[in-house]
Amino acid sequence: MQTASRETFVPQFPQIRQAVGWGVGAPSPLQALDASEDRAMDQGADAPRSPVGSRRWGLWLVLLVAALVRVPGIERPLLGYFGAKNVIYAMIARNWVEGRASLWRPTIDCLAGGERAWHLLEFPASAYLAGAAWGVFGGSLDVWGRVASVAFSLGAVALMFVLVRRWHSLAAAYGASTMLALSPAAIIFGQSFMLESSLVFFTLASFWGLDGWLANGRRRWLIATSVCFSLLLLTKIYMLVLALPLTALVWRTLRGRRRLANGRIWGEFIVAGVLAAAPAAAWYADAWQIASPDQATSARVFYSVRQSAVVHRWPHPLMASPDFYKRLLDDLSGIMLTPIGLALALAGACNRGWRRHGPWLAATAVLVAALPAKFYELSYYGFAILPVFCMLVGLGWQTVYERIRPSRLAIAALLAVGLLFSMRYAARPAFTTPAEDRDVLAAAAAVQELTHEGEPVATLHGAGIDLLYYCNRTGWAFSVNDRRLADKLQAARKAGARWLAVADLKSAAESPSASAALERLEIVSAGSDFNIYDLIGLAPTRPNARAIPTILKGDTGMWRR
Repeated sequence: MQTASRETFVPQFPQIRQAVGWGVGAPSPLQALDASEDRAMDQGADAPRSPVGSRRWGLWLVLLVAALVRVPGIERPLLGYFGAKNVIYAMIARNWVEGRASLWRPTIDCLAGGERAWHLLEFPASAYLAGAAWGVFGGSLDVWGRVASVAFSLGAVALMFVLVRRWHSLAAAYGASTMLALSPAAIIFGQSFMLESSLVFFTLASFWGLDGWLANGRRRWLIATSVCFSLLLLTKIYMLVLALPLTALVWRTLRGRRRLANGRIWGEFIVAGVLAAAPAAAWYADAWQIASPDQATSARVFYSVRQSAVVHRWPHPLMASPDFYKRLLDDLSGIMLTPIGLALALAGACNRGWRRHGPWLAATAVLVAALPAKFYELSYYGFAILPVFCMLVGLGWQTVYERIRPSRLAIAALLAVGLLFSMRYAARPAFTTPAEDRDVLAAAAAVQELTHEGEPVATLHGAGIDLLYYCNRTGWAFSVNDRRLADKLQAARKAGARWLAVADLKSAAESPSASAALERLEIVSAGSDFNIYDLIGLAPTRPNARAIPTILKGDTGMWRR
């Protein structure tokens, strides 16, 4: 059998070649698509036109727009919208690069069991990548974390374009990739130090690799699929639901074909799937065991997948609440797709092409039903279901484009309106630092002047952990809303903390428990919106040493998201 190149997109599986009639030298589907588009563009106004006039640079234009809406503020510190989540991954990356933690044990700066705590909720592959770049090239870890997210985000936009063009049409590819580029959530988290951009990238890369393998049979594409799916599961174990649409993709490709080699294809697919799941199974099983209450190692766990499973036990009462479904609709019409995107997605549901994505939509429904509280409380969980909705948006744009055939001016106007909607939801959380966070760096600098490396400190900044990260010290991040704050400060003093750094003085003053705990402490350093307190005044009333681990262990409860 003659072997065709990857560029010709000719399947190498014999039964597929014969069934679809692709002989040696015959044009591939993509070649035929290119040729038909060239002919259509030469035939005048009666034929479908490329949305941007030339498919050769259209993708680059979409990527340029995606980059332009993510790069501003890339040097901004990890403060503000989901700042606590950002700095957790920054801590993990820093501790690994500086040799204080192993790759297998994501470790943050909060103390638990007398040592830096383990954060065993997921394996943060993209955070380690950012840390590796920082370790090699230097500079700011915050910037490298944001750069990694931007890179994964742009890669996801490119993969979205390639996949939708292959599965549907050029117009649909422009619609889907533009939606992913301009989704407010994709802008916000696409330039943050979080895992969500890599989640979308690994999702689309898994489909891309599998589709490539089914097209030409070259095992390197199956290996790429296995690697990407493995990284996806390590990043978020609940993405195992994508096994359904991935399996459906294989079945869709092979159905109706002769069974001569189908068994071999299914065998290779299953082996690749098992190998992809093995690292995630090993890591999560280890994390589950470590966090078991009957294990001594659990004292060092800050938060784990075991705790998350207990908190989000199924069935959840939210599934019976109308407010839950209203919140989902609000997110779809707002931070995820904007009103224009949701309208196009509904139009896409009227396009027959949506049936290809039925298994993916079913997996989405399973995921939302399994984790309703996550989707209700945390907007970034929408990233897990964003790609398939972007594909529906692409189908909707294809339908509109084929029926209306808008001019380039009309398309530009629609893009401008869409960008305005995106910026309405994304501009403030993505590009600004809230007033209550602006003195965090100054407070951290004051702490570093007072302490030596290795000396633990206590911090109080709303309910956040970001102040502790910028102090670059081990210690504790307490909440102003904690009713046991005074006891916990005493326990921290007993455990070796001499100083308490407080930023956002307004929130501390408005909290009865925080103001009562702080009123007896001496201020040793102050700024416009921060104070550094001496904890030595708490020494006479510090608790019994046996109670310290239990008291300090309690402050991790606020991080269960």
